[in-house]
Order: sequence, then C-alpha cells, then structure tokens
Amino acid sequence: MARFAARQIQQAPTKKIERVLLINPYPYYAIGINEATVYPPLGLASIAAYLEKNRFTCQIIDANILQMKPEQVVEKVKEFNPDIIGIYMNVVTAQSGIEISQLVKGFSSVPIIFGGAFVPEKIDKLLLDSKADYFALGEGELTFLELAQGKPTDEVDGLIYMKEGQLVYNKPRELIQNLDEIPFPAFHLLPHLKLYKSRSRKTPVAPIFTSRGCPYKCIFCSSSSKKSPFGNRFRVRSPEHVVDEIERLVKEFGVKQIDILDDNFTLYMDRADKILDLIIQRGIKVAINIQNGVRADRLTFDLVKKMKKAGIYKLGIGIESGNVGVLQSIKKSLDLQAVRNTVKWCREVGIICIGFFMIGFPQDTEETIRETIDFAVELNPSLANFMTVVPLPNTELYDIVQKNGWFTKPTENHGTQSGYYAADFHYQTPYINKEKVLELQKLAYRKFYFRPSKIMDMMRDMRSWNEFKWTVAAAMPLLKNIVHKSS
Repeated sequence: MARFAARQIQQAPTKKIERVLLINPYPYYAIGINEATVYPPLGLASIAAYLEKNRFTCQIIDANILQMKPEQVVEKVKEFNPDIIGIYMNVVTAQSGIEISQLVKGFSSVPIIFGGAFVPEKIDKLLLDSKADYFALGEGELTFLELAQGKPTDEVDGLIYMKEGQLVYNKPRELIQNLDEIPFPAFHLLPHLKLYKSRSRKTPVAPIFTSRGCPYKCIFCSSSSKKSPFGNRFRVRSPEHVVDEIERLVKEFGVKQIDILDDNFTLYMDRADKILDLIIQRGIKVAINIQNGVRADRLTFDLVKKMKKAGIYKLGIGIESGNVGVLQSIKKSLDLQAVRNTVKWCREVGIICIGFFMIGFPQDTEETIRETIDFAVELNPSLANFMTVVPLPNTELYDIVQKNGWFTKPTENHGTQSGYYAADFHYQTPYINKEKVLELQKLAYRKFYFRPSKIMDMMRDMRSWNEFKWTVAAAMPLLKNIVHKSS
C-alpha cells in the first residue's frame, strides 16, 4: 500500500489549474487552546492574494472560526471543485488537516499540499498517512504559485514529496527579501472580521504582520527552529507599506482595531518609531494591540510614550522565566530589570501590559518555577499567562527532550491535541514531572489573579463590553482547572 501511495504522489499536477482552495482546519478535539483569541489565517490570505495577482480563482475555508469538522469541510470542497488544495497546519490543527486530506482523497485525485508552522519529524509518514501529495517548507507564496502554474515538481524550490518510495527534498526556498512586493492579504476571501475573537477594545479587529522572522535563538520557539516557515533571518516591510495596509483595513473593511502579530515589532526601534509617526501624522484613528509580545530590552520610555499616542493600548512582553539560570539555559538573554522597566513604563502611560511566562523547561525545578511565579506577582503586569512548555518538532528544545528520552507523549508526526494552556504536559525530566508542573501552573494562576487588588486592577483596565467578554472567555477554562484541582 505504501509503495502504491508513493507512486501516486510523485508527479506534478497535469490538469491545468485555475481554481485554488485553501483550508484552515478546525481542531475540534483540542483542549487547552486559547479559544478567546482566534485570528484570521493570514498566511493563507497572503498566499491567496499572491495567486489572485497571477489570475487564479481562490477560495479560503476558515474551518477554524466556523468550527467546521472535516466532514463539513469536505462538502465545501465538493461544492467548489478545486484544481488544487492547500491545507495549513500547526501543532494543534495537524490531526484535523490530515483527516481532511484523507477524506478528500477518498473521492478525488486533486493535488493536496500541506504547509505551515508545524513541520513533522517524519514528513514521509505524514504524506503517506494523509494521502497528501506535497509538503511546502518555508514561505508558501512562491512555492504554491509555481506548483499551481505547472512548473515541474523537481524544479519547485521548497517542495517535499514522495518519489518511488523515497522522500525527496527539493532545493530550499530562498526567503523573500522585499516583503513590500507581497500583496496585502486577501481579507475579502475570509469570513466577516466580526466573527474573529481577541481582547478587543473595538471591533472589528484585523491582524497584521509588519515583519517576518526573528534573529534570536530561544530553544523552544518555532521561529528559531531548523524548518521555520519564515526562517531565522529578520526581514521587515517598510513603514510606509505597513501604514498603507492599516489605512486600507480601516477604510475598506471598517476595521477599528489592529493586532500586530510580529515576533518582535520593536527589534529595529527606529523603524517602529517611524511607523508610529506615520500613524499619528496621517491621523489614523484605530486601537492597536501588540499581541504576540516584544522584547523588553527593545523598548525605551520615549518609544512607549509614542506607542500610547499612536493608539497602542496593549502590548505583551515575552518573559518566560523569573530565574536567570533557566533563562540562560533556554538562550533567552533577557535582563529582568528591563522587564521591570517596561511594566513600569506601561503603567505610567496607561498601556495594558501582559506578561508571557512558561513553566516546565528542562532545567526547571519546583524551586525555579516558584521563583517565576513570585517574580510575576512582584512584577504585577496587567495580565499574565502561564503556559506549559510544548516541545515543537525541529526546535532545539525538542531535540533535548528526545535525546534524553523524556517524552511521555509524542508530537512529532500528527501534532498534539492539547495547547499551551491545557492541563497536560508532554515530557518529564529528572527534576520535575507532569503532575508537579500542572500543580504549579494552577498555583501560578491562583497566586497571580486571586488577589482583590488584581481583580480591581483588571476591572479598571476594561474599557468596553468586548474586553469584558474576552476576559471571561479566557478565564473560564483556567478557573475550571483550578476549581477541579482544589475540590
């Protein structure tokens, strides 16, 4: 059977391709994901825009926001009758994407290409299990376009496929150097923006990327992995191009809030300063949320003040641990005094600051995790997330856990059914086990949030009904875990 499958997927598409379908799967089985924040699939929207520019007819099925299970997605596939299908995968949606591919291949020979943030250790197993034809490694715009245009399979950079029972890696796809050449994402192909969810002060919300990649080497991050879609090289869009997109979203789509999803928006502080200046100069009235987190050591008080003036009302900072030794072990070269400064500056100007922490790193012990919890309480950002560590395939963290035989639950081929917020943990070390990590995660949330002063602090930060709804939706899964543990 494997040999037959391999023969079936070695050839480039022979039918002329005109209709392209892109799918963002819904992880109907997942636990511990942040269901209070659900963004449009910007990667698929970018690929669709690139294809539309080259005269292809595109459709996007965002099954994630529509909560469509694989069987429902397949009915839409039949209706559209595409000539090629692209399926986005991350570590949690991978299983659903595989199921969609299997179902489609049950009645059609349409070529299917996987891509996205999740790159399994054994891509050959993924292709054979899913019956898909290709895996696109790296940025997908050009790879998908060349495949759709009928370029010979062995000449499409970044493509991985089976040939005569063997996995073939084509030449790696070079990173796109001029990001201004990529058309603005095809928001017109997505469900209405009001369906998407985030902690929004105003709606509708639209996310944007102003840069790609990250030069830092944190061992747990997919951006620094050996097979990161955007690579380890940091590339930026020009300030003018970024602000042009913001203006377009405001004028054409009625967007009231922009969520910036960069790995590090302020890495080039002069560029960030210029973007803020242009927003102010053009008089763009929009609330801005820097969602993913910036480095505290790439901020100044003057920049934070200008953020406030430009409309930024919330930003996140990646802290990970309050223990210097653990920070060094995960290659997070961060000065904790810079973190204290950032939180202080945000409070002074009136920006909501969220701290992102992670517990359960290989060098973590009960003592170091308690140190992280105490640091979070002392720091007292407006909000705090305490995520359990998930070893993503192709990261240095994954290699460490695998080499030491610490895995208790595999994630390498079909992803995982639990997210960073789940009452779950994928490995244990000589220093700590799953039960203790989950116990300390619940303790972290109790100590940080179950304080009268913190509850009042959060209430003061809420300026809209949408923010209140988001807070309740985000808190409910955590409260259930805490109550369940305590009862």
